[in-house]
Amino acid sequence: MNEPETRVELIDPALKAAGWSVVEGSRIRMEFPINKGRLIGHG
Repeated sequence: MNEPETRVELIDPALKAAGWSVVEGSRIRMEFPINKGRLIGHG
């Protein structure tokens, strides 16, 4: 099982069972690529 399969089969169901994506204001996002360069955090 690779990382995306692990996410879909194990992690996402656990997040949903904990109320994520069910509670207003919570969200589950799929991974997205980060461009090369310096990362600057906010908050």
